[in-house]
Amino acid sequence: MFMGFYAMVKKIISSDWYGELRSTRGNTIVIRDSKLSPPAQGRIYLYNTERQAIVQYDEKIVSDKLFELDSEQKKQAKKQFYAGWKAAKIQLLKGNGKLAVEPKKAGTFDPIDYFSEQNENEDSFDQY
Repeated sequence: MFMGFYAMVKKIISSDWYGELRSTRGNTIVIRDSKLSPPAQGRIYLYNTERQAIVQYDEKIVSDKLFELDSEQKKQAKKQFYAGWKAAKIQLLKGNGKLAVEPKKAGTFDPIDYFSEQNENEDSFDQY
């Protein structure tokens, strides 16, 4: 029972969903972020990995064609597509005016860059 509860909580906390859009044109891995506001009623945003862009879809048309990836497929998809997804999401939020990011000025601290980049030379607390 505890593991079922844990899985349910994990799904609620996790905002992104990895799946496959199956159509007559072929199958495409897509990513949906439930935290993104829907573009309009009856429409959803999906990151289309083939187009490398966030695309608006009619929810009624695609809902029966979306299939969740299993845990191994999801792990591979995250590894392969997460960076593109993140960049597309930032561009979408900038375009909607929901993300105010100023261009970097020399000598300024950018917390987004600081925390998103992994510096292999930094000490880690896990090492001690």
